[in-house]
Amino acid sequence: MSPTHTRPESLPVRILRALSVVTVDPPADVESFNAGSDFASATAVPTAYDPRRAASALLASPWYWRAVAIRAASLAALPLKVQRYTADGYETIEDHPLCDLLKRPNTSQTARQFRTQLVTDLLPGGNAYVLPVGVSTPGTAPAALLLLEPARVNITPGRDGAALAYVYDTQGAEVSYPPEFIAHLHYSAAGGGIQRLYGTGEVQPMDRDLAADVAMAAQMAKKAGRGRPDAAYVPSDPKNTWGRPQVRDMQTQIDRILTEQTGGVAVLSGAGKFEALDWTVDELGGMSAREYTRAVIVAVTGVPPTLLGLQSANYATAEMERRSYIADTLTPLASLIDDALTDLVRRLGFPDMRVCHVLPEMEDGRTERLQRVALHIAHGMSPADAYRFEGFDDAPDLAEFGVDPDTPGAPVDAPEPAAAVDAEAVADIQAQADALASMLTDDDPDDEDDIRTELGALLDLLGPMLRDQP
Repeated sequence: MSPTHTRPESLPVRILRALSVVTVDPPADVESFNAGSDFASATAVPTAYDPRRAASALLASPWYWRAVAIRAASLAALPLKVQRYTADGYETIEDHPLCDLLKRPNTSQTARQFRTQLVTDLLPGGNAYVLPVGVSTPGTAPAALLLLEPARVNITPGRDGAALAYVYDTQGAEVSYPPEFIAHLHYSAAGGGIQRLYGTGEVQPMDRDLAADVAMAAQMAKKAGRGRPDAAYVPSDPKNTWGRPQVRDMQTQIDRILTEQTGGVAVLSGAGKFEALDWTVDELGGMSAREYTRAVIVAVTGVPPTLLGLQSANYATAEMERRSYIADTLTPLASLIDDALTDLVRRLGFPDMRVCHVLPEMEDGRTERLQRVALHIAHGMSPADAYRFEGFDDAPDLAEFGVDPDTPGAPVDAPEPAAAVDAEAVADIQAQADALASMLTDDDPDDEDDIRTELGALLDLLGPMLRDQP
């Protein structure tokens, strides 16, 4: 019988065993050792970055507050629909308990309030939690959806690193919920190990920048609150020296002027000048630093400056930023929430249903459509059809839109059809022609004037017919 080879306990395992903080299985032999089970379980683990600090950024930075508020309001204003999968694809349903639940998630919040708070919880710290309550049997819609405060949620990891339970502090007791009854919305994790159970929010990468901005704002408020400069009044001539009584008298006069709201005149006993004793905010680079922090917020959040209230862009730039915001910021955020809610709905016993937002369509501007009109015409489409295809149904004239009516492919006016020849007129012409021919071929020719008369009559009959020919 071969000897059994055991794996020695590591130092962290021995420490955990001694403190009885977690339950650690005894070392197994090599054959039963699972190299993928490297997460000790049995206790809840908080996120490395304090969610309360992340949430405090909303009150500390007005720019970040605006960036979160505009996204939360934008998403909450979008229609939310429930769809069921059929043989023909997904179809929207209106009459279902899930529809009623999303329209009124709970008794204390409307649908818009619920979704606004959901996004506000998610963005700063990177995590948001939705708890369905009143779940009876699978395939039955819950009675309500509640939001758990992120700062009061800790995750208990299992042996494989997945969430074993969500522990919620009710401020008096801890309640443990199984992961199948929690919709955990989170961004991708920047940490390692157990911290991969949590998402990384927007505030953590901006922590130092936001802290510097808050400190600069506090410095500005401190200086403005004093209402007076920090300065020294010194002799204009360095060779002069003031005595103590003279200094005390000038200090009293200057303090009185700076503290009294009515102002006044200070009578000083020596010629002097003011010299600043402290750096101003501009000298500290305060305004540039605050502008830099604002640029960082724009970069991290994906909210363009025009939506933050900076109206320095022209219409074209603002329109471009609006499209970028919908495509690059709002759409991924809506998809993340759709994915989490759909997963929760399916775990509740509705495997053929999904939840999704109805995103706004980004209509192209007039310039883009006119460019496509030119391409359609260049590929052989008639200008009238090209304009109609791009939505210019009221185009009165091609030339008015910068397109030459003679452009290849332009419609050509069809010639009017020739008027039908009257049978009676044809008979009259034939009779007149026969009479003229008889006069010319008769052995006894008629008078020349008579011949001219008959010829003129024939031409009169042929004239209208000749004018109608194209």
